[in-house]
Amino acid sequence: MLATRFALMYPESIEKFILENPIGLEDWKLKVPYKPVEWWYENELKTDYESIKEYQLVNYFDNQWKPEYDEWVHLLAGWTLNSDYKTIAWNNALTYDMIFTQPVVYEFPNITAPTLLIIGTRDRTAIGKPLVPEEVRKTMGLYNELGKKTQRAIPDSELVEIENVGHSPHIEKFESFITPLIRFLKE
Repeated sequence: MLATRFALMYPESIEKFILENPIGLEDWKLKVPYKPVEWWYENELKTDYESIKEYQLVNYFDNQWKPEYDEWVHLLAGWTLNSDYKTIAWNNALTYDMIFTQPVVYEFPNITAPTLLIIGTRDRTAIGKPLVPEEVRKTMGLYNELGKKTQRAIPDSELVEIENVGHSPHIEKFESFITPLIRFLKE
């Protein structure tokens, strides 16, 4: 979402725009009840290795975990051990608030740079899923649909779908990710 906001605000600075399974392809405030920054902050303070791994397992990797993904959990969990974690948690809470209150999905048609969307179709990331009933949860974070919808919304955009890959194609199938990225940069 931050990259999209930058591309919208400073189009003259952007030659090419690449999005890899970005958050913000849907407006979550239409489905998820608003929570204040303080609520997100309290949740962040409870974050630990196990909760990060569970979140990634369910959302990023659609319940298909491999041991080599542990290093990415350790990276994020390491923040929770930092003496300044309360500040980090507060910044994360502010980020969640921005995600809910400043969606970019409605502004995709205003992107002017040639755009490459690289989408792992198994991604199920959607902020706030635990706050909604199961029947609503099933409609959120469907990147196999969101990628196509986003490609139609962004002028001069190309979609590369990587089948059977979750939120992090560069981790799960690096060659399938890097090949179209390099080709797009060379064009």
